[in-house]
Amino acid sequence: MSADLELYRVFCTVAKCGSLSHAARELYISQPAVSQAMRRLEDSLGCSLFTRTSRGISLTGEGRMLYSYADKAVSLVAAAEDKLNRMRTLQSGGLMIGASDTLCQYFLLPYLERFHAEYPEVQLQVTNRTTPETVDLLKIGKVDIALVNLPIEDSSLNVRECLQVHDIFVAAERFSHFKGQPITWDMLAREPLVLLERASNSRKYLDSFATQHGVVLHPEIELGAHSLLVQFAQIGLGIACVTSEFAKDPLANGELFEVIMDDPLPPRNIGLISLDGVPLSAAATRFIQIVMGEDSND
Repeated sequence: MSADLELYRVFCTVAKCGSLSHAARELYISQPAVSQAMRRLEDSLGCSLFTRTSRGISLTGEGRMLYSYADKAVSLVAAAEDKLNRMRTLQSGGLMIGASDTLCQYFLLPYLERFHAEYPEVQLQVTNRTTPETVDLLKIGKVDIALVNLPIEDSSLNVRECLQVHDIFVAAERFSHFKGQPITWDMLAREPLVLLERASNSRKYLDSFATQHGVVLHPEIELGAHSLLVQFAQIGLGIACVTSEFAKDPLANGELFEVIMDDPLPPRNIGLISLDGVPLSAAATRFIQIVMGEDSND
């Protein structure tokens, strides 16, 4: 472009006002500065844009043609700047979040509720997938940030640990003979098991730990939702591996009891991930602050 946008902004203001002095007041600059800007634009374009008359100034034929395009362009840029500012101040825009059904139900909902209450003009979109699928969505730009089950080893991701959780085995009264006594992984593997599907990160974590004990788990039932694990265990269909933090109620009211392992699964973490080196939007940054407790309002 042969001239910068500010020259076109001054040109459009002069054209609308029909006077250099009126344009100077509109722009909050001096009249000589307006005159100099118009000379620079005319020199850059190699034509006269204004005709001076006793009643002020008027556009030449070239000036009218330029104004018909420049006014639209300047208005569009001003609108874009205003929209960017509204996005920056969280008065508009959107935030796309990826998470599993379990993490949405048991962890994410309160943060979504708070964010929406504080920034109702920001459109929230949540996509439910397994952790590996969610990571893929993040990498192709289908979500801005994601809540996932850790661990994840991927140098392209920025990982923020936000909650430590504990995986335990639970059962109903059908398996009451296991109450109060630790069992081995070999013993567990011989029982009917209800586990998450193999594609989930928490299932991979479980299988990896079982392998360290020389055991391969062959569940009778595989499910895609944590809530179903609890429900299937409650009706006695098997021993289920659940996240204790997400199964507090049935454990507290006695519908389920914990099957104690002689070597329990180590705790793991829930994490917020984003693409490393990719700037976050204002909405994503603010949401992360809320989840991580990095909030000046708290």
